[in-house]
Amino acid sequence: MQGLVAGVDLGGTKVLAGLCDRRGTVLAVTEEPTEHGEQAPVLAQIPRMILSLVQRFREYGPLHTAVIGVPTAVSPLTGLSSLSPNLAIPADQPLAGLLGRNLPCPVFVENDVNLAAFAEATLGKGRDHNSLAFIAFGTGVGMGLVIDGKLFRGRHGRAGELGLLPLGADPHCEAPKARAGLFEDQVDSPAVRGLYRDGTVPVSEIFARAARGDAEASAAIETLAKSASVGIASIQAVFDPSLIVLGGGIGSRSEFIERVVRYMPSLLPFPVEIEPTALGPEAGMRGALMLGLRELATRKAP
Repeated sequence: MQGLVAGVDLGGTKVLAGLCDRRGTVLAVTEEPTEHGEQAPVLAQIPRMILSLVQRFREYGPLHTAVIGVPTAVSPLTGLSSLSPNLAIPADQPLAGLLGRNLPCPVFVENDVNLAAFAEATLGKGRDHNSLAFIAFGTGVGMGLVIDGKLFRGRHGRAGELGLLPLGADPHCEAPKARAGLFEDQVDSPAVRGLYRDGTVPVSEIFARAARGDAEASAAIETLAKSASVGIASIQAVFDPSLIVLGGGIGSRSEFIERVVRYMPSLLPFPVEIEPTALGPEAGMRGALMLGLRELATRKAP
């Protein structure tokens, strides 16, 4: 049973990498600022971080699998993804292949929110549920869906692109003008900032001011939660998951979740089980490790 699995959560500001043995015991976690620039330095950064961890724990055996989470849809058909232009990663080549050039094992790339959902389903709040939707509210909005222990990705990997929900009174007219998507435009960080004063106050500070009794900040969070509840109710109506877990910088806040829960009864004629994430900001990385172990188990043990 010797061997190692690596999991990485690639974000726009940081790269979080972890290493576990084949029993799932996490051996180490490391974090670095994401390297931006021409010629995609992050393509060398991720393998370097992984191999550095592997070197530290070489007595556990070789690296068998690496799973990388990225903040975009990944096509199950082609392996192609569309990452931020700031990362300068070629959009016409599968990221798994590019990273695999510098790693001694199979590499798999998956949407980061899908991985967070998989972590919650296997390690967190969803362990006793047969279906789970993980919805992340933060810089943007995204969703991962796990049914009977398997990720539901959709044909093109776009299942969970929640920000594109065509909500509103006239979506045919408004969608072409949307900044990110009709739903995301209502619930992402820029939208929250736009609800408070001159739109320049950071989201974390808006929540802090609301906690100190600022009525305008509290009203902004109330509006945010009301808008978010519509998207959450839509997911519940379409997929009927046993549990909805909320995460992300906004979604994991108790004051946001409490307001969302309060709005659900007016939208749906049945109760909805909503919980905060149990794994926090490491959910994506831990989901990458768990998916790597699952993938390894389906292969003939080396």
